[in-house]
Amino acid sequence: MFADKGYDRATMRNIADAAEVGLPLVTYHFETKLNLYRSIFERYQYWNEARREALREVDRASDDALEQIVDAFLLVGRHDQADTRTANYLRLVLREASDPHGPERNIIADLFDPMAREFIEALEAVIPGKPKGFHRWAYLFAVGAYTSTNVGEREEALADGASNSRDRLQYLHSFICAGIRHGG
Repeated sequence: MFADKGYDRATMRNIADAAEVGLPLVTYHFETKLNLYRSIFERYQYWNEARREALREVDRASDDALEQIVDAFLLVGRHDQADTRTANYLRLVLREASDPHGPERNIIADLFDPMAREFIEALEAVIPGKPKGFHRWAYLFAVGAYTSTNVGEREEALADGASNSRDRLQYLHSFICAGIRHGG
């Protein structure tokens, strides 16, 4: 419901109806729409923790340290994209990150920013000498490229039926690494 309608347009009644449960049951367990909404992000927080763990295992002295960092970043993309729940969650993250009212809910700040800071610090360590702020922007550009390739069917529409989405992560990995290595 939230992935389709966004936070503001989804109601507790819509959610209860879609789940085929009574509204009192939803309000009993979550009390507020914000609590329910946040619980969805918290349920998938293990993905961010897995990314952070993979990032901590990167050998920063290695010649392919950047590639290892990008592997850790793209870890979530390796989940089954055909799974409706995964697809809905990825759409929900994109909606929340781009919602002008999102900062009021603190979901991105609380659940994603700690991970983002670790990735930015890792990029600074393995690709030094870039202008101030470059690594933050590089991370955000990577997020933008990642989310736009995980949501919707734009590539399929542009491919006129000859989609090669199977190789999406490989192409995205190369794109992000090249942008970070040669940008700035």
